[in-house]
Amino acid sequence: MQLPLPALSLLSDEQRRGSRCAWGCGTALTAETAVDAGERPAADGGQIFPRGCRECAARAAYRLLWEHSRACDMCRTDPSCPVSVAANRIMREGGL
Repeated sequence: MQLPLPALSLLSDEQRRGSRCAWGCGTALTAETAVDAGERPAADGGQIFPRGCRECAARAAYRLLWEHSRACDMCRTDPSCPVSVAANRIMREGGL
């Protein structure tokens, strides 16, 4: 699952490599505090590895769940939809 991010062109080098929160709150991240936002292709043909703080990732997961659940037939009838399960886990870890 990939969490929605700000436009990749707006991310700093630190945000692209996952050492700062990709959503712009400025939080420095460690392996213990970071939430993986999902590897993405970069404009130069390489890869970026954005991560976020728990609070910002939880807000992004909420937005993802809101958009996803409106179009997902599985979410309407089955609470085990993988996207829903993952988004809810991230939201709980972030305090939402």
